[in-house]
Amino acid sequence: MRVALLYPQPDAVSPANWSGIPSGLARGLEACGIDVVPVGARLPLGMHQAVAVLSRIGGRRGAVADRMPVRQWARTRVLTENLARVAGSLDAVIAMGTEMYDLAAVRYPHVPVATFDDGTLRQMWDNPDSDIRQSRFPEDQVKLWFDRQAASSRAADVCCVSTGWAARSFVADYGVSSARVSVVGMGHRPRAVSSSVVSASAGPRDWSVPRFLFIGVDWQRKNGAAVLAAFAELRTIVPSATLDIVGRHPPIDQAGVTGHGFLPREQPQAQALLDGLFSAATVFVLPSRFDPSPIAYLEAASAGLPVIATSEGGAGELLGAAAITVHPDDRAALVSAMVRLADPGVARAMGEEAALRARSASWSGVAQRILLALDIPVDLPVRGGVR
Repeated sequence: MRVALLYPQPDAVSPANWSGIPSGLARGLEACGIDVVPVGARLPLGMHQAVAVLSRIGGRRGAVADRMPVRQWARTRVLTENLARVAGSLDAVIAMGTEMYDLAAVRYPHVPVATFDDGTLRQMWDNPDSDIRQSRFPEDQVKLWFDRQAASSRAADVCCVSTGWAARSFVADYGVSSARVSVVGMGHRPRAVSSSVVSASAGPRDWSVPRFLFIGVDWQRKNGAAVLAAFAELRTIVPSATLDIVGRHPPIDQAGVTGHGFLPREQPQAQALLDGLFSAATVFVLPSRFDPSPIAYLEAASAGLPVIATSEGGAGELLGAAAITVHPDDRAALVSAMVRLADPGVARAMGEEAALRARSASWSGVAQRILLALDIPVDLPVRGGVR
């Protein structure tokens, strides 16, 4: 079975694309025995230069220029040509990033197509703390992106989404029939740690001392300042509690708090440190201002950690009873959640539930559910337990 993964960048399945989601989905399909055909959009040099000139003439830069109608036209043309070269041998197409091209023009007759998203751009625009609102994109341009994504979702045979929160918007905001929207979950890359062992030399995880872990590259959107304030209040109740902070955070001088800075995914030494922090922690806390479907929650759960999650977005659906959701502005609720999970018995029980939930959130499982949503029979052994 051959399935094309369509993403509007030169390397469709690069780990750098969309938080590594296309890459993870490709691994999941391959683990199921699928032959994955990446279909990207590398513009020919002449076309690339012409599009760049036209974008500059229009006064657009960055992400806005990247989604201008002229670039949409160019990507659509290249993707159409690239897909046509392989379409005759395909069993299905999975399309992502559909606000940047015309899926109705790209798709090939008689080859079933699914889209995969963690939310609609409409949902993101409606939240003042989302990326597209914080980046201050022009509203007239963003509305064109809505229209493009909505048209693409209606052109697909099925719209696959990570959460029910996202599914509701495709139906209500984009006019997609609920019968054509399927919740398939989100995958992740498990942390290379055990829920019960820190390391061969360090012995079992110590649940008796509450150790909170925060990981957020975007300090403001991930609500880092609120976590520091809540933790200061927690320390008056549980003086032994500690907090480790990872990400692009400001200088921190607060009792019980250790800042580790940004730990790049591509640096083994940094990731070894991060694995150690996951192993030693007892709670993962990330009450983001907004998060559609954060993979970070699943990674933390795979390390056996209960999660304090945000209520803004679909994040709360990922772990069910293994997470406590709080509104990012509700400081009392955040402190209450931290106090509750400072109890060793509660943290350990919820951590065990989190590990169970994470095991079912594999990329191979997502891949199989997308194929089933396309009415493609799936009876394929998973190779190697890819997550």
